[in-house]
Amino acid sequence: MQVNPSNMLGMIEPQRAGTSSAETTSQKKNIFQEILAEVNGQQHQGDSQVRQLLLGKTDVHEAMLALEKADLSLRLLVKVRNKLVQAYEELSRMPM
Repeated sequence: MQVNPSNMLGMIEPQRAGTSSAETTSQKKNIFQEILAEVNGQQHQGDSQVRQLLLGKTDVHEAMLALEKADLSLRLLVKVRNKLVQAYEELSRMPM
């Protein structure tokens, strides 16, 4: 599976009327689990391509592409996580 940053942004929607907070939290949790699974899958695909390269069953280009996709996906995921943590910290500093 490929992680598409534009698809990630569309996955998180504002809470709609009639939807409980628990349901919304559960939906967001499921979305993030799916994204993590996609990134993990790309990491495994990169590892698999390297193994295939070492066995002589694929070429260097395929292995490098798989590794770069995995690297970009992981870096994007870390940046999104950092922004979420930053937003949470900013909200926690707000006076009530």
